[in-house]
Amino acid sequence: MKLSLLVAISLISLHVRAMDVLDVRVKTLGSAFSPGAVTPAEIPGKLTLPVGSKLPAVLLVHGSAGPDARGAFHTDYLAKNGYAVLEIDMWAPRGVTSAAGRPAHPGDTLADIWGAWEFLRGNPRIDKERIAIMGFSWGGMMAVSAAFGLKPRNAPPSLTTANFAAHVAFYPVCDMWIDTSSGARYSNPARQSKSPLQIHNGSKDDYDTAPDVCPRMKARYPNMNIELHVYEGATHGFDGSTATPRTIFDPVAKNFRGGEVTIVGNEQVRERAKENVLRLLNTVLKK
Repeated sequence: MKLSLLVAISLISLHVRAMDVLDVRVKTLGSAFSPGAVTPAEIPGKLTLPVGSKLPAVLLVHGSAGPDARGAFHTDYLAKNGYAVLEIDMWAPRGVTSAAGRPAHPGDTLADIWGAWEFLRGNPRIDKERIAIMGFSWGGMMAVSAAFGLKPRNAPPSLTTANFAAHVAFYPVCDMWIDTSSGARYSNPARQSKSPLQIHNGSKDDYDTAPDVCPRMKARYPNMNIELHVYEGATHGFDGSTATPRTIFDPVAKNFRGGEVTIVGNEQVRERAKENVLRLLNTVLKK
């Protein structure tokens, strides 16, 4: 075996060994929106730390199914590009085993994401000013909620001016943020983040009431820094690992009226979305 090849293999092995993957516990901050909803004192997470210090970081927030292959896919390329990644599990400490057991309101998990924000800021290997949030479906709603400046009930003073450096939302149920929907009640312009919000949606995403809701949402908030990507032919969950179509019934789809939702993984669209994510994060978070 040639010396150059041996050196290359050794460098790759060194990189793999040096990338730390840690099981962590994250303290939540504040409480749930819904009366009587219980907020766990802490949630589990997986923290991936590539080589280096003062790292930019991305908080990954799962969808209704909980942590799955989407988190692994995004963690892999983010870490390889020098980003620390914290993937949290909001469902395990709440005993949620299916979509039917989700919290009643997206605001019920704001305590989780802002606790994770503070956790990342407290890690000495992470640059506290370069932390982004990325989420899928329910997690996408969390990313958008953060862009609108929403905080948990009974939030501590440390969260008064808290802000993510960037927000990335995959199919975030844009219906939530149109004038007549429940999310619009919380869209106070005074709280809206000036950090960019990048939205990824499919032209065949049938979770919302109509295929044009994300463009309408972008138009509804012209003063927000929103970058919208609508991928032709893609469905809800297009960055999933399986190309076999499946249909689920979700009681909060179609703007809380309930309905069937088609989910198909699309590798080509997933790769395009990855390129768009990296372009944004490299622009905003890399020095």
